[in-house]
Order: sequence, then structure tokens, then C-alpha cells
Amino acid sequence: MTSVYMQLRTNLEQLKLFEISRRLDEIIDQVTANNISFTEGLLKLTNVEIDHRKENAIRSMVKVGAFPFMKEIKDFDFEFQPSINKQQILELESLGFLDKAENIVFLGPSGVGKTHLATSIGVRVRRNQPLRVHRKQPILVH
Repeated sequence: MTSVYMQLRTNLEQLKLFEISRRLDEIIDQVTANNISFTEGLLKLTNVEIDHRKENAIRSMVKVGAFPFMKEIKDFDFEFQPSINKQQILELESLGFLDKAENIVFLGPSGVGKTHLATSIGVRVRRNQPLRVHRKQPILVH
């Protein structure tokens, strides 16, 4: 006879809730140690799975987007590169340029962080905007 715990792990695997299954012991310990309600415990478990899936989706979109690496604005060292206007970059990070249908172009010499900043903004777009697939329509020539 298998234990309830093992049955739960099996069910989680069958439901493809792999991250919940992987972190089950950790969450059980947190719930027990902090005297958390059953509902709050379930919320923690489902948040773990949702967060994991979001991160996987972002990694996948970064890969599909052919970004050279995964970077974020918060990782950029503005003190090392004082010639870059931090406020302007943070404004770009708000993604307002998308609503205005504006393009962004980074210009400058090698090593100033153009790729880092462009990638950071691209990753931010993928995190906050739904993926849109555009299919080319065949061109008919008469």
C-alpha cells in the first residue's frame, strides 16, 4: 500500500504539475512551520507552478527571439557607463514606445552596452506582451 504522500506525488506527475511535485517538501515545511491555512498552502503551491511556467515561457520566447542572452535593465551598470541616460532607458522599459508604434535604435561605440540594453528591452516586451504570430500572405501576381 502506498502512502498518501506518494499518491499525491504520483497525481502531481500525472497532472504534469512537475514544479509543485519538485518543491512539495519545501512548501509543506513552510506551511507547517508558519501555521499557514490549507487554502494559503494551496495558493503557494499553485503560485510555484504558475511562476515556473511563466519563466519557462519567457526562456522559450527568448530562445525563439534569438536574443544572444537573457538580460534585464536592473543588471545594467549605469555607473560604469555614465554616458547613458538612465532615466531615458527606464522610460523605454515602460514600453510606452509600443503603444506609440515607435522604433528604438541604439547607437554608439563598442562596449557601451547597446546589446545588453536592446536585449533587456526585448526580454521585457516578451514578459509583458502576448506573443503575436504573423504569417506572410502569399503574393498573387496577375
